[in-house]
Amino acid sequence: MEEVRQLHEQRRELVPDPDPPEDADCSAVKDEQEVKIADSDETQIDKENGEPGNDEAASQPKGKRRGRVPSDKKKKRELEAEKEKERKAKEKEKEKEKETAQVEPVKLTNQQQKLYNKILKEIQKKEDIIKECEEEVAIIENDLREADCPRTRVLGKDRFWNRYYWFERNGMPYGGLPTSSTASAEYANGCIWVQGPDDMEREGYIDGPEDLQHDYKAKFHMTVSERKAKEENGTSVFTARQWGYISEPEDLTALIKWLDPRGFNELKLRKELINYKDRIVKHMENRKAYLNNSKEDANKKDEHIMKRSSSRIREKTPEPPSYRCLRWENTMALEELGHLHSEPPPPPRVRKQTKKREAQSEATGRGAPKTRRRG
Repeated sequence: MEEVRQLHEQRRELVPDPDPPEDADCSAVKDEQEVKIADSDETQIDKENGEPGNDEAASQPKGKRRGRVPSDKKKKRELEAEKEKERKAKEKEKEKEKETAQVEPVKLTNQQQKLYNKILKEIQKKEDIIKECEEEVAIIENDLREADCPRTRVLGKDRFWNRYYWFERNGMPYGGLPTSSTASAEYANGCIWVQGPDDMEREGYIDGPEDLQHDYKAKFHMTVSERKAKEENGTSVFTARQWGYISEPEDLTALIKWLDPRGFNELKLRKELINYKDRIVKHMENRKAYLNNSKEDANKKDEHIMKRSSSRIREKTPEPPSYRCLRWENTMALEELGHLHSEPPPPPRVRKQTKKREAQSEATGRGAPKTRRRG
Protein backbone atom coordinates (compact mmCIF):
# COMPACT_ATOMS: atom_id res chain seq x y z
CA MET A 1 0.00 0.00 0.00
CA GLU A 2 2.85 2.38 0.77
CA GLU A 3 4.40 1.72 -2.64
CA VAL A 4 1.09 2.45 -4.34
CA ARG A 5 0.79 5.71 -2.44
CA GLN A 6 4.28 6.77 -3.52
CA LEU A 7 3.50 5.92 -7.16
CA HIS A 8 0.34 8.02 -7.00
CA GLU A 9 2.39 10.93 -5.66
CA GLN A 10 4.81 10.61 -8.58
CA ARG A 11 1.86 10.55 -10.96
CA ARG A 12 0.43 13.71 -9.42
CA GLU A 13 3.76 15.48 -9.85
CA LEU A 14 3.55 14.87 -13.59
CA VAL A 15 -0.23 15.33 -14.03
CA PRO A 16 -1.97 16.87 -11.02
CA ASP A 17 -5.49 15.76 -10.19
CA PRO A 18 -8.31 18.21 -11.01
CA ASP A 19 -9.27 20.34 -8.03
CA PRO A 20 -12.53 19.34 -6.36
CA PRO A 21 -15.36 21.81 -7.02
CA GLU A 22 -15.50 24.36 -4.27
CA ASP A 23 -18.79 25.34 -2.81
CA ALA A 24 -19.59 28.82 -4.06
CA ASP A 25 -21.87 29.50 -1.15
CA CYS A 26 -19.35 28.66 1.61
CA SER A 27 -18.01 32.19 1.97
CA ALA A 28 -21.52 33.67 1.68
CA VAL A 29 -22.74 31.37 4.45
CA LYS A 30 -19.83 32.40 6.64
CA ASP A 31 -20.55 36.10 6.05
CA GLU A 32 -24.23 35.60 6.79
CA GLN A 33 -23.40 33.74 9.99
CA GLU A 34 -21.09 36.57 11.09
CA VAL A 35 -23.80 39.15 10.34
CA LYS A 36 -26.39 37.12 12.24
CA ILE A 37 -24.08 36.77 15.24
CA ALA A 38 -23.40 40.52 15.24
CA ASP A 39 -27.13 41.31 15.01
CA SER A 40 -27.95 38.89 17.81
CA ASP A 41 -25.30 40.52 20.01
CA GLU A 42 -26.75 43.94 19.28
CA THR A 43 -30.32 42.86 20.06
CA GLN A 44 -29.14 41.24 23.28
CA ILE A 45 -27.43 44.47 24.33
CA ASP A 46 -30.53 46.47 23.37
CA LYS A 47 -32.68 44.24 25.53
CA GLU A 48 -30.36 44.59 28.47
CA ASN A 49 -30.26 48.40 28.05
CA GLY A 50 -34.03 48.70 27.50
CA GLU A 51 -35.11 46.83 30.61
CA PRO A 52 -37.48 48.68 32.97
CA GLY A 53 -35.70 50.41 35.78
CA ASN A 54 -32.67 51.24 33.64
CA ASP A 55 -32.10 55.00 33.96
CA GLU A 56 -29.58 55.19 31.11
CA ALA A 57 -32.02 53.67 28.60
CA ALA A 58 -34.76 56.09 29.72
CA SER A 59 -32.49 59.13 29.38
CA GLN A 60 -31.49 58.25 25.77
CA PRO A 61 -33.50 59.86 22.92
CA LYS A 62 -35.93 57.77 20.83
CA GLY A 63 -33.97 58.02 17.58
CA LYS A 64 -30.76 56.65 19.10
CA ARG A 65 -29.68 53.16 20.19
CA ARG A 66 -26.80 52.89 22.67
CA GLY A 67 -25.74 56.43 21.75
CA ARG A 68 -25.48 55.69 17.96
CA VAL A 69 -27.52 57.29 15.20
CA PRO A 70 -29.48 55.18 12.71
CA SER A 71 -27.08 56.19 9.90
CA ASP A 72 -24.55 53.62 11.22
CA LYS A 73 -26.77 50.79 10.02
CA LYS A 74 -26.87 52.22 6.50
CA LYS A 75 -23.09 52.42 6.42
CA LYS A 76 -22.83 48.75 7.53
CA ARG A 77 -25.26 47.65 4.86
CA GLU A 78 -23.33 49.54 2.19
CA LEU A 79 -20.06 47.94 3.32
CA GLU A 80 -21.63 44.48 3.28
CA ALA A 81 -23.01 45.08 -0.23
CA GLU A 82 -19.56 46.12 -1.45
CA LYS A 83 -18.01 43.01 0.12
CA GLU A 84 -20.64 40.82 -1.55
CA LYS A 85 -19.87 42.35 -4.95
CA GLU A 86 -16.12 41.80 -4.49
CA ARG A 87 -16.72 38.18 -3.44
CA LYS A 88 -18.89 37.45 -6.49
CA ALA A 89 -16.29 39.04 -8.78
CA LYS A 90 -13.56 36.83 -7.27
CA GLU A 91 -15.71 33.72 -7.70
CA LYS A 92 -16.30 34.55 -11.38
CA GLU A 93 -12.54 34.93 -11.91
CA LYS A 94 -11.90 31.55 -10.23
CA GLU A 95 -14.51 29.86 -12.43
CA LYS A 96 -12.92 31.32 -15.54
CA GLU A 97 -9.49 30.07 -14.42
CA LYS A 98 -10.91 26.55 -13.86
CA GLU A 99 -12.54 26.52 -17.29
CA THR A 100 -9.30 27.54 -18.96
CA ALA A 101 -7.40 24.92 -16.96
CA GLN A 102 -9.87 22.22 -18.07
CA VAL A 103 -9.74 23.32 -21.70
CA GLU A 104 -5.95 23.42 -21.78
CA PRO A 105 -4.64 20.07 -20.51
CA VAL A 106 -1.14 19.60 -19.21
CA LYS A 107 1.28 18.94 -22.07
CA LEU A 108 4.05 16.42 -21.43
CA THR A 109 7.23 15.79 -23.30
CA ASN A 110 8.01 12.38 -24.74
CA GLN A 111 10.17 11.41 -21.77
CA GLN A 112 7.55 12.60 -19.30
CA GLN A 113 4.81 10.73 -21.19
CA LYS A 114 6.87 7.51 -21.10
CA LEU A 115 7.51 7.97 -17.39
CA TYR A 116 3.80 8.65 -16.81
CA ASN A 117 2.76 5.49 -18.68
CA LYS A 118 5.35 3.47 -16.78
CA ILE A 119 4.02 4.73 -13.46
CA LEU A 120 0.46 3.86 -14.48
CA LYS A 121 1.52 0.30 -15.39
CA GLU A 122 3.31 -0.12 -12.06
CA ILE A 123 0.25 1.14 -10.18
CA GLN A 124 -1.94 -1.37 -12.03
CA LYS A 125 0.48 -4.21 -11.22
CA LYS A 126 0.57 -3.29 -7.53
CA GLU A 127 -3.22 -3.08 -7.38
CA ASP A 128 -3.51 -6.53 -9.01
CA ILE A 129 -1.08 -7.93 -6.45
CA ILE A 130 -3.11 -6.38 -3.62
CA LYS A 131 -6.29 -7.91 -5.04
CA GLU A 132 -4.68 -11.37 -5.23
CA CYS A 133 -3.45 -11.03 -1.64
CA GLU A 134 -6.95 -10.13 -0.46
CA GLU A 135 -8.37 -13.19 -2.22
CA GLU A 136 -5.70 -15.39 -0.61
CA VAL A 137 -6.52 -13.94 2.80
CA ALA A 138 -10.19 -14.83 2.28
CA ILE A 139 -9.21 -18.39 1.29
CA ILE A 140 -6.93 -18.74 4.32
CA GLU A 141 -9.69 -17.53 6.64
CA ASN A 142 -12.03 -20.16 5.20
CA ASP A 143 -9.31 -22.82 5.60
CA LEU A 144 -8.82 -21.81 9.23
CA ARG A 145 -12.53 -22.20 9.81
CA GLU A 146 -12.50 -25.64 8.18
CA ALA A 147 -9.43 -26.68 10.19
CA ASP A 148 -11.06 -25.61 13.47
CA CYS A 149 -11.09 -28.91 15.33
CA PRO A 150 -13.67 -28.44 18.12
CA ARG A 151 -16.77 -30.29 16.90
CA THR A 152 -18.99 -29.22 19.80
CA ARG A 153 -19.30 -25.51 19.03
CA VAL A 154 -22.88 -24.60 19.77
CA LEU A 155 -25.06 -22.26 17.73
CA GLY A 156 -26.88 -21.12 20.85
CA LYS A 157 -29.54 -21.95 23.43
CA ASP A 158 -33.28 -21.34 23.60
CA ARG A 159 -35.50 -20.32 26.53
CA PHE A 160 -35.61 -23.91 27.81
CA TRP A 161 -31.80 -24.29 27.69
CA ASN A 162 -31.79 -26.65 24.71
CA ARG A 163 -28.55 -26.47 22.71
CA TYR A 164 -28.51 -26.25 18.92
CA TYR A 165 -25.67 -27.56 16.73
CA TRP A 166 -24.89 -27.38 13.04
CA PHE A 167 -21.89 -29.65 12.53
CA GLU A 168 -21.14 -28.56 8.96
CA ARG A 169 -19.69 -25.36 10.37
CA ASN A 170 -17.04 -27.05 12.52
CA GLY A 171 -13.83 -28.54 11.17
CA MET A 172 -15.00 -29.28 7.61
CA PRO A 173 -16.18 -27.60 4.41
CA TYR A 174 -19.89 -26.77 4.38
CA GLY A 175 -20.78 -29.63 2.05
CA GLY A 176 -18.14 -32.05 3.33
CA LEU A 177 -14.77 -32.79 1.77
CA PRO A 178 -14.97 -32.64 -2.04
CA THR A 179 -12.56 -35.60 -2.28
CA SER A 180 -14.61 -37.73 0.08
CA SER A 181 -16.13 -41.01 -1.03
CA THR A 182 -19.61 -39.62 -0.22
CA ALA A 183 -19.15 -36.17 -1.83
CA SER A 184 -21.69 -37.01 -4.56
CA ALA A 185 -24.53 -36.40 -2.05
CA GLU A 186 -23.51 -32.69 -1.84
CA TYR A 187 -24.20 -32.46 1.89
CA ALA A 188 -22.42 -33.51 5.05
CA ASN A 189 -25.17 -33.69 7.65
CA GLY A 190 -28.17 -31.66 6.48
CA CYS A 191 -29.73 -31.26 9.93
CA ILE A 192 -29.73 -29.02 12.96
CA TRP A 193 -29.24 -31.15 16.06
CA VAL A 194 -30.93 -30.25 19.36
CA GLN A 195 -29.56 -31.39 22.71
CA GLY A 196 -31.57 -31.22 25.91
CA PRO A 197 -30.53 -29.22 29.00
CA ASP A 198 -27.96 -30.64 31.37
CA ASP A 199 -28.87 -31.68 34.92
CA MET A 200 -27.85 -28.41 36.60
CA GLU A 201 -29.84 -26.28 34.14
CA ARG A 202 -32.87 -28.53 34.46
CA GLU A 203 -32.82 -28.51 38.24
CA GLY A 204 -32.21 -24.76 38.48
CA TYR A 205 -34.41 -23.35 35.70
CA ILE A 206 -37.03 -25.93 34.69
CA ASP A 207 -37.66 -28.18 37.71
CA GLY A 208 -36.95 -25.51 40.28
CA PRO A 209 -38.07 -25.30 43.92
CA GLU A 210 -41.75 -25.80 44.65
CA ASP A 211 -42.35 -22.27 45.90
CA LEU A 212 -40.98 -20.82 42.65
CA GLN A 213 -43.04 -23.28 40.63
CA HIS A 214 -46.21 -22.21 42.49
CA ASP A 215 -45.43 -18.54 41.88
CA TYR A 216 -44.82 -19.18 38.18
CA LYS A 217 -48.04 -21.19 37.89
CA ALA A 218 -50.04 -18.47 39.64
CA LYS A 219 -48.69 -15.93 37.18
CA PHE A 220 -48.80 -17.90 33.88
CA HIS A 221 -51.31 -20.67 34.82
CA MET A 222 -48.72 -23.41 34.12
CA THR A 223 -45.31 -24.55 35.34
CA VAL A 224 -42.09 -24.21 33.35
CA SER A 225 -42.04 -27.90 32.46
CA GLU A 226 -45.69 -27.74 31.30
CA ARG A 227 -44.91 -24.71 29.18
CA LYS A 228 -41.88 -26.53 27.71
CA ALA A 229 -44.00 -29.55 26.74
CA LYS A 230 -46.72 -27.31 25.27
CA GLU A 231 -44.47 -25.04 23.18
CA GLU A 232 -42.26 -27.88 21.93
CA ASN A 233 -45.38 -29.74 20.74
CA GLY A 234 -44.55 -33.20 22.01
CA THR A 235 -40.98 -33.34 20.71
CA SER A 236 -39.22 -32.36 23.92
CA VAL A 237 -35.77 -33.47 24.94
CA PHE A 238 -35.50 -33.57 28.71
CA THR A 239 -31.82 -34.31 29.43
CA ALA A 240 -28.44 -33.73 27.79
CA ARG A 241 -28.39 -37.43 26.84
CA GLN A 242 -31.42 -36.97 24.58
CA TRP A 243 -31.14 -35.53 21.08
CA GLY A 244 -33.52 -34.35 18.39
CA TYR A 245 -33.03 -32.89 14.93
CA ILE A 246 -34.60 -30.44 12.48
CA SER A 247 -34.37 -31.54 8.84
CA GLU A 248 -37.05 -29.48 7.05
CA PRO A 249 -36.57 -25.88 5.84
CA GLU A 250 -40.12 -25.03 6.98
CA ASP A 251 -39.29 -26.13 10.53
CA LEU A 252 -36.17 -23.96 10.49
CA THR A 253 -38.24 -20.91 9.47
CA ALA A 254 -40.77 -21.68 12.22
CA LEU A 255 -37.93 -21.96 14.76
CA ILE A 256 -36.56 -18.53 13.81
CA LYS A 257 -40.05 -17.01 14.18
CA TRP A 258 -40.53 -18.74 17.55
CA LEU A 259 -37.32 -17.37 19.04
CA ASP A 260 -37.75 -14.14 21.00
CA PRO A 261 -35.08 -11.51 20.19
CA ARG A 262 -35.69 -9.85 23.55
CA GLY A 263 -34.04 -12.75 25.37
CA PHE A 264 -30.25 -12.86 25.74
CA ASN A 265 -29.86 -16.55 24.80
CA GLU A 266 -32.39 -16.56 21.97
CA LEU A 267 -31.07 -13.32 20.50
CA LYS A 268 -27.65 -14.95 19.92
CA LEU A 269 -29.20 -18.18 18.58
CA ARG A 270 -31.53 -16.29 16.24
CA LYS A 271 -28.66 -14.23 14.89
CA GLU A 272 -26.58 -17.35 14.11
CA LEU A 273 -29.51 -19.12 12.44
CA ILE A 274 -30.27 -16.08 10.26
CA ASN A 275 -26.60 -15.76 9.25
CA TYR A 276 -26.35 -19.41 8.15
CA LYS A 277 -29.96 -19.93 7.03
CA ASP A 278 -29.25 -20.05 3.29
CA ARG A 279 -26.49 -22.65 3.64
CA ILE A 280 -28.51 -24.75 6.11
CA VAL A 281 -31.58 -24.75 3.84
CA LYS A 282 -29.43 -25.66 0.83
CA HIS A 283 -27.97 -28.72 2.58
CA MET A 284 -31.39 -29.74 3.90
CA GLU A 285 -32.76 -29.69 0.34
CA ASN A 286 -29.73 -31.65 -0.92
CA ARG A 287 -30.36 -34.23 1.79
CA LYS A 288 -34.03 -34.60 0.80
CA ALA A 289 -33.14 -34.92 -2.88
CA TYR A 290 -30.47 -37.54 -2.13
CA LEU A 291 -32.78 -39.62 0.08
CA ASN A 292 -35.60 -39.47 -2.48
CA ASN A 293 -33.26 -40.55 -5.28
CA SER A 294 -31.88 -43.40 -3.18
CA LYS A 295 -35.42 -44.63 -2.44
CA GLU A 296 -36.32 -44.51 -6.15
CA ASP A 297 -33.15 -46.41 -7.04
CA ALA A 298 -33.92 -49.04 -4.39
CA ASN A 299 -37.47 -49.48 -5.71
CA LYS A 300 -36.22 -49.86 -9.28
CA LYS A 301 -33.66 -52.42 -8.12
CA ASP A 302 -36.34 -54.42 -6.29
CA GLU A 303 -38.57 -54.42 -9.37
CA HIS A 304 -35.69 -55.58 -11.54
CA ILE A 305 -34.89 -58.41 -9.12
CA MET A 306 -38.52 -59.47 -8.93
CA LYS A 307 -38.75 -59.70 -12.72
CA ARG A 308 -35.63 -61.82 -12.98
CA SER A 309 -36.54 -64.09 -10.10
CA SER A 310 -37.98 -67.52 -10.81
CA SER A 311 -41.75 -67.96 -10.82
CA ARG A 312 -41.38 -70.90 -8.46
CA ILE A 313 -40.00 -68.61 -5.72
CA ARG A 314 -43.03 -66.90 -4.25
CA GLU A 315 -41.37 -65.18 -1.33
CA LYS A 316 -38.42 -62.87 -1.90
CA THR A 317 -35.71 -62.84 0.75
CA PRO A 318 -35.25 -59.23 1.92
CA GLU A 319 -31.87 -57.67 1.29
CA PRO A 320 -30.16 -55.50 3.89
CA PRO A 321 -30.60 -51.77 3.21
CA SER A 322 -27.62 -49.96 1.75
CA TYR A 323 -26.83 -47.07 4.07
CA ARG A 324 -24.81 -44.14 2.84
CA CYS A 325 -22.58 -44.17 5.91
CA LEU A 326 -21.39 -47.69 5.04
CA ARG A 327 -19.94 -46.46 1.76
CA TRP A 328 -17.62 -43.98 3.48
CA GLU A 329 -13.90 -44.68 3.33
CA ASN A 330 -11.04 -42.90 5.04
CA THR A 331 -9.25 -41.98 1.83
CA MET A 332 -7.02 -39.42 3.57
CA ALA A 333 -5.56 -42.10 5.85
CA LEU A 334 -5.00 -44.40 2.87
CA GLU A 335 -3.21 -41.65 0.95
CA GLU A 336 -1.06 -40.37 3.82
CA LEU A 337 -0.42 -43.57 5.82
CA GLY A 338 -1.08 -46.30 3.29
CA HIS A 339 -3.47 -48.11 5.63
CA LEU A 340 -6.49 -47.43 7.84
CA HIS A 341 -6.12 -46.63 11.51
CA SER A 342 -7.89 -49.87 12.44
CA GLU A 343 -5.43 -51.97 10.44
CA PRO A 344 -1.88 -52.80 11.52
CA PRO A 345 0.82 -50.90 9.65
CA PRO A 346 2.62 -52.80 6.88
CA PRO A 347 6.10 -54.23 7.60
CA PRO A 348 8.94 -51.80 6.99
CA ARG A 349 10.61 -51.92 3.61
CA VAL A 350 13.99 -53.63 3.38
CA ARG A 351 16.73 -51.26 2.37
CA LYS A 352 19.00 -51.92 -0.61
CA GLN A 353 22.15 -52.19 1.54
CA THR A 354 20.64 -54.93 3.69
CA LYS A 355 19.60 -56.79 0.52
CA LYS A 356 23.19 -56.62 -0.82
CA ARG A 357 24.59 -57.87 2.46
CA GLU A 358 22.19 -60.79 2.52
CA ALA A 359 23.07 -61.65 -1.09
CA GLN A 360 26.81 -61.48 -0.31
CA SER A 361 26.43 -63.64 2.78
CA GLU A 362 24.48 -66.23 0.82
CA ALA A 363 27.13 -66.26 -1.94
CA THR A 364 30.02 -66.67 0.52
CA GLY A 365 28.14 -69.40 2.40
CA ARG A 366 27.55 -71.39 -0.74
CA GLY A 367 31.11 -71.05 -2.06
CA ALA A 368 32.90 -71.99 1.17
CA PRO A 369 32.52 -75.80 0.98
CA LYS A 370 34.05 -75.85 -2.50
CA THR A 371 37.35 -74.35 -1.34
CA ARG A 372 37.77 -76.67 1.62
CA ARG A 373 40.47 -79.40 1.42
CA ARG A 374 40.76 -82.59 3.38
CA GLY A 375 43.85 -83.02 5.50
